[in-house]
Amino acid sequence: MREEDIGERMSEILNLCETDPDVGLELIEQVIKTNPELELNPFTRFAKAIAYGSKGLFKLLRNKPRMDWTTFDEEELRENLGITDAHLDYLELALREIREMEKINPEAFKVFVTDNELGRAKVDAIATVLERCRPGCIQELLGKTKIIYFGPSRTFIHNDCKITEEEFFVFRDIFFTPRKIAKSAILGINGVDDKGRRYVIVVLCEGTNPFTSEIADALCLYDDATWSTLLQER
Repeated sequence: MREEDIGERMSEILNLCETDPDVGLELIEQVIKTNPELELNPFTRFAKAIAYGSKGLFKLLRNKPRMDWTTFDEEELRENLGITDAHLDYLELALREIREMEKINPEAFKVFVTDNELGRAKVDAIATVLERCRPGCIQELLGKTKIIYFGPSRTFIHNDCKITEEEFFVFRDIFFTPRKIAKSAILGINGVDDKGRRYVIVVLCEGTNPFTSEIADALCLYDDATWSTLLQER
């Protein structure tokens, strides 16, 4: 099969997993039965993640295309989007497939998510809804998280933080791994380091209210999508 034909076939499978996820999942299982090695194929895992994402979220979003749900907290997601625990269970299954994909081939996460605009948007949507309804879940499932997943009700900007809207957009989209499970964040001092990178200091907390909970970690996020911890390992 030509490379372009393979690409078209992959696109067809992904489209089916989103538009008719049950059929997509059934097709994948049938293919795996005759080709067991595909169970360990990163694309197979990503396709299954899209199917579970459709069952848990994407079908709901298609029913309400004009709704801006990105700033919703749990109560608003359940009330306005119709999210239920069953939907959240499917979203967990989706991220478990993403995690397995990365375990099979660490580079696959970069290919299918980090450097793929559509894949990144899908994973971000899944993780955003799941994290806001089940705080801490994303870090437990993926081993990493983003500020954007916490949402506005669990993200606070300190008075000393003077970042622009554009800078905030960059920093909130960086994957990082706190030492402990983090459920909220306070953005503090920001500036430019000796390498010319813009940075912001972020205090991450174990509870959804950072002002009443223990510190999970303190990180420095850089605008080149890297980060470093500011606390010593215990």
